Amino acid sequence: MPRYATIEDVIASYPDRFDTDKADGVDATVFMDLSGANAKQVLLRVNGPELTIEENAAVPEDPTLTLKADADDWLAIENGQTNPMMALMSGKLKLKGSVPFATKFMTLFGG
Repeated sequence: MPRYATIEDVIASYPDRFDTDKADGVDATVFMDLSGANAKQVLLRVNGPELTIEENAAVPEDPTLTLKADADDWLAIENGQTNPMMALMSGKLKLKGSVPFATKFMTLFGG
């Protein structure tokens, strides 16, 4: 059974899942451009132990990482139904920006 029913549930879970220990020394901006029927633009700012989330955000000038996916595909990744590497290789998930930070990003939220 999936952990999250909707993409809104996923976004709402980020503050509780945020691992402040792993975020120590991190100063990054992640722009999530989620398309499809449940489209959302979400900006995550990580500044050490602080996380801010802005929904319906405009594209920032120079994000550390831009993540593009259909919202339903991102929901499947978050629910463990889709492997993120397979999603990348199949083009369902596209990343632009810092590759090292992309690897660290999911670990900040218990992934």
